[in-house]
Amino acid sequence: MDMKDTDSIGYADTLRIIFGDKCVRKILDNEKQLNFTFADVFHVAVDNGYSEGTIILIAESPLEGNVFQYGNYGDFWVEHGQIRGYA
Repeated sequence: MDMKDTDSIGYADTLRIIFGDKCVRKILDNEKQLNFTFADVFHVAVDNGYSEGTIILIAESPLEGNVFQYGNYGDFWVEHGQIRGYA
């Protein structure tokens, strides 16, 4: 399923944004947990050195999470799957 840049990543308190040889960990506070968008994730990656290629996003909470990817099939996000608990 394709995600829009303005879509929320859903409930998550820890994000792992992986690109190139980097893994950026971001902790979200309560105000951001449901309001953080895929555009926000992209900006965090760019601010940390991303310029091209794919981005893997693992959005985690204590009970479950989701795995997303940007750039593998084009300039958009797709969901790859779900996880149970912190990965």
